[in-house]
Amino acid sequence: MKCIILAGGFATRLWPLTENKAKPLLHLKDKPLISHIVEKIPNDIEIIISTNAVFEEEFKEWKKGYSDRNVKILIEDSASDEFKKGALGATAFVIEEEKIDESLMLLAGDNYFGFDMQDFIDKFDENPLLAAYDIKDLNQAKKFGVVVQREGHVYEFQEKPDNPKSTLVSTGCYIFPKRNLPDIVNYAKQHNDDLGGIFEYLLKKGEPIKVFRFDEKWIDIGSFDAYLKANRELIGNHIIKKGEVKEEGDNKYIGSVYLGENVTIKDSTLDNVVVLKNCYIDNCVIRNCVIDENCTLKNLDLSRKMIRQGSEITK
Repeated sequence: MKCIILAGGFATRLWPLTENKAKPLLHLKDKPLISHIVEKIPNDIEIIISTNAVFEEEFKEWKKGYSDRNVKILIEDSASDEFKKGALGATAFVIEEEKIDESLMLLAGDNYFGFDMQDFIDKFDENPLLAAYDIKDLNQAKKFGVVVQREGHVYEFQEKPDNPKSTLVSTGCYIFPKRNLPDIVNYAKQHNDDLGGIFEYLLKKGEPIKVFRFDEKWIDIGSFDAYLKANRELIGNHIIKKGEVKEEGDNKYIGSVYLGENVTIKDSTLDNVVVLKNCYIDNCVIRNCVIDENCTLKNLDLSRKMIRQGSEITK
């Protein structure tokens, strides 16, 4: 079995955090989101990360921390959102480029999966398998691929339906047997960004698709609110300090707070905040914000903001 992690999207809804950074490389709790995914995959599975040329160097730098793992960075020939291949197109590209001829695990690189990946793999029986989570809200289900299941199999699949028939949603975690790889390649030629559509296509062919249903935490990092929520849920009511953090004066921390390397906090209040490395914060009240690297903030009251890398803001 090989594993493809899709990491080529430009994530414009999370700008400015993702202007120069792939969404899977965003910081989550104490490390990049993609690190949470890779560390759940068994060591004997080769991992291919599909991304684009814009993020190539960042992924190569990240990969240095996994020299003991069989990880390959594969670059799509797309330099902007306008020309990207789409999720299914990128998958087909990797299959053909790498000449994959065995079972394939396919993972969305912008999702956090709380379940044990080995349990998921053990459920695979040479039929397509998808991981599904009960979101318990029909309105929320409209944003995802909806799974209608019977006796552990997919009976119907609805891609972002207006009228979902279930609150059980697909979570961007799949395994396909070798025999279905040509189906992916062929379907992608006409539907390059319709990953959910491949399941509708396989159902029409009569393929039995099995469901791995889990109750552990699952987070789709699709928006700023989702990103903040993910950090809050994983950090809890704690402070995580990465490396050396300098604190001066009277500081107050509320809720979940992450402080990166070489951060200085002076006479400030931080409430559910992520502060990445090399930042200097002086006399600020900051609530529900993400402060990107190399920022200097003084005399500010901020709420629900994403601060661009390298910003210097003084009031």
